[in-house]
Amino acid sequence: MKKKKPVFKLSEDEQKFESEIERGDWKSVSKKDSDQFRSEMVEAAHNGNKDARVNLRLNPDDVEKIREKAEREGIPYQTLIGSVLHKYATDQFLDEKAVQDVVRRISSKKIAS
Repeated sequence: MKKKKPVFKLSEDEQKFESEIERGDWKSVSKKDSDQFRSEMVEAAHNGNKDARVNLRLNPDDVEKIREKAEREGIPYQTLIGSVLHKYATDQFLDEKAVQDVVRRISSKKIAS
């Protein structure tokens, strides 16, 4: 008996990601690069000055998504939140969609040339 593939209702963003993955717009990261990124995140979390305490009220769905992403990266979710806030505060945070848009524009100009 053939097993049925599960069917999921994807959000608009998830559908976009799925399309981009199927087109090959996203590339896998090597285990070495992934491990290096993870160790840098943990090191940054341990070395940072953590004198300030902040209490935030967040959407429970957002917290769950952050926990899932942190788990995939192998780091505590508070570390991930702290890293994102640090990158934003120090102008190191990149808008992935904006970067992808720029890359697409550059690629389309090269193709048109």
